[in-house]
Amino acid sequence: MNNIAVDHLQERLRLLQERFLERARGDIETLSEFASLIDQQQLPQSELDKCYQLLHRMAGSAGTFGFPELGQATRAIEKQMKSCCESATNRGRSADDLVSVSVELADELRHLAGLLEKVPEMASAAGAQAGAPAAADSYDGAHGMQVNVMALGHSIDYLADLVKSLAVYGFFCESGSIDRPSDVAARLTELNNASILLCVDSELGDVMDFREQYLPKAEHRRFPVVCVGHENSFETLYRVAEQGATAYFCEPLDMLELAERIESLALERGSRPQGRVLIVDDDLELGEHYCLVLKQAGIIARLVSDPADLMSELSAFEPDLVLMDVQLRDYSGVTLARLIRYEPRWLGLPIVYLSSEDNPENQLDALSKGADEFLVKPVTDDYLIRSVRIRCYRARQLSDLMNRDSLTGLLKHSLIKQEVDRELSRCRRAGHTSCVVMLDLDHFKRVNDTWGHGQGDIVIRTLANLLRNRLRESDVIGRYGGEEFLLILPDCEPTVAVKLIEAIGKSFAELVFWAGDVSFQVTLSAGVALINDFPVSDQAIEAADQALYQRKRGGRNGVTLYDPSPVGMKS
Repeated sequence: MNNIAVDHLQERLRLLQERFLERARGDIETLSEFASLIDQQQLPQSELDKCYQLLHRMAGSAGTFGFPELGQATRAIEKQMKSCCESATNRGRSADDLVSVSVELADELRHLAGLLEKVPEMASAAGAQAGAPAAADSYDGAHGMQVNVMALGHSIDYLADLVKSLAVYGFFCESGSIDRPSDVAARLTELNNASILLCVDSELGDVMDFREQYLPKAEHRRFPVVCVGHENSFETLYRVAEQGATAYFCEPLDMLELAERIESLALERGSRPQGRVLIVDDDLELGEHYCLVLKQAGIIARLVSDPADLMSELSAFEPDLVLMDVQLRDYSGVTLARLIRYEPRWLGLPIVYLSSEDNPENQLDALSKGADEFLVKPVTDDYLIRSVRIRCYRARQLSDLMNRDSLTGLLKHSLIKQEVDRELSRCRRAGHTSCVVMLDLDHFKRVNDTWGHGQGDIVIRTLANLLRNRLRESDVIGRYGGEEFLLILPDCEPTVAVKLIEAIGKSFAELVFWAGDVSFQVTLSAGVALINDFPVSDQAIEAADQALYQRKRGGRNGVTLYDPSPVGMKS
């Protein structure tokens, strides 16, 4: 983050702090009135509940806005007030019944005013500054950009053949000597950020030292290190893991598995948004503070202050994670978590309580009713960012397991069809042109019958990797079934789509597959249709499918564009 951005962030945090101060002064004045009622033993049950809610909110937010002593003192009083509330409730008191509260609590309530007048600690952007992606990190992932493999070592002769083999899978591969570390670091800086380091296990320690000393240290942007070696013993694996390698492959190498791992690491490192977080908190200043800090760190965040809007916001925003206070005035976060789980689509959505509740028993009781974890307020900006990143990353891993095809890692049949429907809606809203492509491997049954289903799986996975490398981040890829793939190319003219798929088909036809000592090659056929030509997405998919079979009847190994006119389709 540059100095201008930091200054802007600091100014917005300062304004939030001023809003907190203004609100807190009003709250403390109200608490002083409660103190007077306690002195007179004239505090009704309804006012006791209001007093507790004010204390709960202040305990959770004071530390964040630079008043840690106020937050600690408020939290101590809140605990005592909570006991009074629970005791009154257990006795079945009505809202108008007077409750007995220790007069000592009244003195503690009045003492809060003095803590508020202390010079506040300025809300800091340091956490967001450290966690935010730098300008050079603004990129769109592995689709539409070249994935780079940099072979490193004192001597890279051993890796030369491996580098050549990886280039066949669409990676840009080159070598660098760590004996000239400044030159290598400069070269990696020139390349885009989807870069993977490759080395042999005997030189792993030196490569890790180079990475530590010469390459950026931002935790979520470290260059992954893939290590290859000759041994697969536990001791070797442990040593490699201890030195910090991201992945290890033992000879003889499975090239497809290695290529897939490199691809996944590039995707992981190249995904720009660090996650989507829905914050549910009735404390507007605190919720806006969290949103601001997370957004500056590259995390998409949205605030819901009215629980009545929660379910509609979930559907519209589709978050990776929900951060929710346990107490939201008249609503319970625990009950809201249970409500969220009523809808099957949200059963796997991580819900983290962000609350000042620090009693382990109360936390466990709350967790048992629908949430996954507790973050205890106040949390520092840096801790919030790191916690959210970790949880969003894990959530996306689990989501991928549920939503993606296990063989290829592509979207499953039902989900890719949903994406076509969404793209049709986007075309209508934005007025742009998009295409859908149905793609199929030629004579695939012959591959399975001749070389076995294991070799067939290798062919399918290889095509999936090639598609990921050659398409844009905005393009969507799904495994439609068997050897069929469905592609969505947003904002793409049909003639451009045809040329793109023809180029991919040519590259795929050049790949050589081996079954023992025997080699074979495979071609593909594709049909392209303009999504805009159809009122519903299923018809667009059907049109692409018709174009595909027209291509197969015309000799395979090519691309046909769907033509709705009576004349016919264009190959």
